[in-house]
Amino acid sequence: MYDHLLFDLDGTLFDFMTSEKYALTCLFEAAQLDITDTLLDDYHTINFRLWKELEEGSITIDALKIERFRLFFESKQIDFSAESACELYLHYLSQSHHVYEDTMEVLHQIKDMGILMSVITNGIRSVQRGRLARTETAQFFSFIAIGEELKAAKPDPLFFERTLEGIRKLGIPVSNALVIGDSLSSDIEGAKNGNLDSCWINRYGMTEPCIKDYTYHITGLKQLLDII
Repeated sequence: MYDHLLFDLDGTLFDFMTSEKYALTCLFEAAQLDITDTLLDDYHTINFRLWKELEEGSITIDALKIERFRLFFESKQIDFSAESACELYLHYLSQSHHVYEDTMEVLHQIKDMGILMSVITNGIRSVQRGRLARTETAQFFSFIAIGEELKAAKPDPLFFERTLEGIRKLGIPVSNALVIGDSLSSDIEGAKNGNLDSCWINRYGMTEPCIKDYTYHITGLKQLLDII
């Protein structure tokens, strides 16, 4: 049915919550800060808002990298360089290797089925390429579409146009692609904007929206095998 699967990374294949906590723990230790759930929650709030602004096109990825730490340290009256925090955090995050338990098994099965796969991510280039190498998942993908490299971010249809163009430039025909991702505002909305079918992977039991713009809804990656 589908000749190409377009996978989001964080929250879909990679366990970003665990990876992020690992990277922030290493950063806070370097900054000699006591790690508390409140501290982590406050950072998450700021970080989440800025990533939403990136999706809306109101901030660049380069600005986001530093601004989240500047705002966080300012709110906590912490005297630590946002630039240094950014550098440390991205280093630790790029070294994380946390994938969901079903990721490797399902990727192997899809590969054995002969269905081609590519990555679609708004994540930071150095981090995502580092994690793809660290987790040994790069081998499964024909094309790695990273917003920072494409100069476009999901859900902008330009992101998907450039992704499909990049795949076709490799001599790989794409006639019927399926987007798989965890974000309704980024992956599912982006697939809709790009006129592509989509599969929402809802690993954490989020309430389904009233308007269901996705083609399929799954709670774990193994369920995808019944679709494709």
